[in-house]
Amino acid sequence: MAIQNVALIGGTGTVGAPILEALKSSSFKLSVLNRASSKSTYPDTHVITIPDDLNVTRVAQAFKENSIDALIIAIAGSRVAESKKLIEAAFKGGVKRLIPADFGSCDSADEKTNEILPLMAGKKVIRDYLISLQDVERGTRGKMSWTSLITGHFFDYGLTCGLLKFNVAGRKAYILDGGDIKFSASNLSFIANAVVRVLEKPDETQNRILYVHGLYVTQNEVLAALEKATGNTWEKIPQSSEEELAKERPKMAAGDKEAVEEIVAVWGIVASDWKQRKGFANEMLGLREDDLEETVRRAVGKM
Repeated sequence: MAIQNVALIGGTGTVGAPILEALKSSSFKLSVLNRASSKSTYPDTHVITIPDDLNVTRVAQAFKENSIDALIIAIAGSRVAESKKLIEAAFKGGVKRLIPADFGSCDSADEKTNEILPLMAGKKVIRDYLISLQDVERGTRGKMSWTSLITGHFFDYGLTCGLLKFNVAGRKAYILDGGDIKFSASNLSFIANAVVRVLEKPDETQNRILYVHGLYVTQNEVLAALEKATGNTWEKIPQSSEEELAKERPKMAAGDKEAVEEIVAVWGIVASDWKQRKGFANEMLGLREDDLEETVRRAVGKM
């Protein structure tokens, strides 16, 4: 399978923007999907304008007219209905490879994760839909394939917004279960590079859930790097992951969005060791881990 023409939707988002830049620097011919009412602009990038309602017939026609081989969906994973429309259009429009919005902190293929975090169920719905289409022949267009990339916490982004349980401004570290749990996380640029590598290896990556990480660390290791970067001794606040989940889950059930973020933060540390997962793909994709101290120094410097 050869991939040449790649389309991206969500190119101004947290993960979409770095994916856009990585694709612009790659050998692929890039197009960005932009809704008709969107105010987003993409200098020096080919833009395909699509209807606001993601009309499947019209979006599929746009894929055909632009000979799109691969579609990357970088909108929020919770937008299930929109993702399904885009996938249906990709299927009808002859797209060969689809990368859904499965990036993120937790493993949506894990049964316990879906129990703890029902919002992950939407990502599973999308993947199940892709699986239902993967063996369907489309005449001369062949079959459509997919790749899900599970990346762990967005490390450099999460370090600055509390996702990793560190309050950089307040020099406070909320340490779960002693702080020595190894977890997988990835800088945004690493995720973007992983997307490019997937497209460069279409045969090896088709119809697979792939786990990748740019950092494999503990909270205590991150804290040591933060204290070195800031020149301060931080306050350590011990927490129990069990107690935090028990406290926040009723709030989540009542619709508290901050509780959802807290559960994602906790579960993305205590249950995200990708090296133990079948499908850990760093080596297959030729990905090298990032340096923790350099990452922390850069992130703190940007604050």
